[in-house]
Amino acid sequence: MKEKSFKEIIAEIGYVLICFFLACLLVIAGDVLVRTFQMETSSVARIRLHTYLTIGFASFFVLFLIPRVRRNTHWMMSFTHEFTHLLFALLFFREIYRFKVDSKDSHVSFSGGWYGYIPITLSPYCVPLFTIALLPWRFTTATSSPFFLAVIDILIGFTFAFHVCCWIKQIRIHQTDIIGPGIVRSLLVIAFFIIMNLCVVILTPSSGVVNAISRVFWEFPSAFVNSLI
Repeated sequence: MKEKSFKEIIAEIGYVLICFFLACLLVIAGDVLVRTFQMETSSVARIRLHTYLTIGFASFFVLFLIPRVRRNTHWMMSFTHEFTHLLFALLFFREIYRFKVDSKDSHVSFSGGWYGYIPITLSPYCVPLFTIALLPWRFTTATSSPFFLAVIDILIGFTFAFHVCCWIKQIRIHQTDIIGPGIVRSLLVIAFFIIMNLCVVILTPSSGVVNAISRVFWEFPSAFVNSLI
């Protein structure tokens, strides 16, 4: 049996420590999810604020039953997956060589580098790109425009349902994107961001974009940590 080098041992210890840290973050995310549901189900009036979000979410699955829409949606899922890779590669200043999406082969190729590997690799499984793109629109829409807020909430629900389908279809243990950073680390990162994004989406209709983000990424985690202390 080949003995492990000192570098390999250090790398394995580092991987275990990172996974432990990510597992702690996932526990916090679970508590954030519980607090989110407790807040949003605290009254009938607060539940009703999610009507349009629910309509948008359900509408996607109704349209998905139409064969031609379903086929186009599968192509759109592949496009979104590769485009998210491409976007994060650009954010980390990689040089893009090729971007291809079709029914048989989809991929994006770009220059290598030591930085940004995990964000670029796991971004399609963690970032609901189209939903996030709608949040600035909702933030800049006044509460005195209920019709436009309703339309935005429907689109937020619709796009998030699309991304949920993407994740269900694409998150597989055999995926090279997930194997590359390490299966355990990848699944912990993906689970953390999916839960946090879900909480932001759920809180947005009642709390607004800024309060939703603040509660999910600061107030609720802080409350959980303080309760442990």
